[in-house]
Amino acid sequence: MADNVQVVPVEEPTITATAAAITTESSDKMESQSDKPPVGTLITIVNLFAAGVLPIFTFVLSLTLLGYAVWLLYMRSYDCEDILGLPRVQTLASVGLLAVFVVSNVALFIRRKFPMPALVVMVVILLLMLFIGLAYAGVNEMQTRRFPATWSWFKLKVTDDVNWNNIKSCIYDKGACNELVYGSPLDKPYNRRKMPPIKNGCCMPPETCNMDAINATFWYRRRDEGPPVETEMMYGGMVGRMSDCELWRNDWSVLCYDCRSCKFGFVRSVRRKWWQLGIFLIVISILLLISHLFIFLATFWERFNG
Repeated sequence: MADNVQVVPVEEPTITATAAAITTESSDKMESQSDKPPVGTLITIVNLFAAGVLPIFTFVLSLTLLGYAVWLLYMRSYDCEDILGLPRVQTLASVGLLAVFVVSNVALFIRRKFPMPALVVMVVILLLMLFIGLAYAGVNEMQTRRFPATWSWFKLKVTDDVNWNNIKSCIYDKGACNELVYGSPLDKPYNRRKMPPIKNGCCMPPETCNMDAINATFWYRRRDEGPPVETEMMYGGMVGRMSDCELWRNDWSVLCYDCRSCKFGFVRSVRRKWWQLGIFLIVISILLLISHLFIFLATFWERFNG
């Protein structure tokens, strides 16, 4: 009977194949998850950016305020600027830049405890600084005649006879034209573009007068020219008649000190510094505004995911 017993093969369960499939699928999931950075790593990167990179960048950026303020304090002013009170304005501008430097770094220090007040204070201060920079650079038409060191303010000062008499005396006393007066009679001032604005405007007649030069400060009108034509000419925004040709005198104590070209030359000499200050204020205020805004957003991100 034992020989008649047939052994029927029993099919093996598919547990092994199923386990292998599950293992393969889980390994695929793990590989796909390993390709994506975990959320914790992303939060760590943002926190590092908010706590380290942005504050350091903002602090380094604010150092330019400190450097420019020191430069303004120790920069030698033009000799006749004190008549218009510009050295005092220059000192106030330096103090203002130092104040913005201090407030910017205080805002960095308290950003974690008071993020919203720090942002509001910086936005107000930086927008005000941008507004002033636009005025100094001549971009914004808000330039009022009472705002010091803007083009409208300079125009008002030099067109006032009392102010100009004082400025003219100062320019004369400083010997702006002495180098040309006592120069060689054979030195003819044909290269006007390389001359300072004061010498070009005060020490010789305008080029539009079409006068011939014997030397740097002695000019005569051509006989066939006749009287100057009454046409209007522009001096950097100041419109005036061509009366400078009539005002010119070969007397070295008179020359063209009463000419509009002399007034414009003086304005150009003192205006350039304030124009540079305006460009600096525009650029630094925009950069600091963007930097503090990103710090505010990064701080709130850090709080939300903390």
